[in-house]
Amino acid sequence: MIDNDTQLHQAQADIQKLWRFLESARQTHSSLDYERMAAPYLLQIQERQQEVLIYLSANPTAADA
Repeated sequence: MIDNDTQLHQAQADIQKLWRFLESARQTHSSLDYERMAAPYLLQIQERQQEVLIYLSANPTAADA
């Protein structure tokens, strides 16, 4: 769960790192191996993106403003 902008920025950096990892893996693994290897990472990206969306769609509190 993301509670502040610092955590938001970290989540975004984490997502980018996973994307870069998968981009590289696509070049070095066979299609079948890549599909098996990538599945948990894609799920992790999806979960982190959902956390970002939830945080960004919440109304900021007075303490955040």
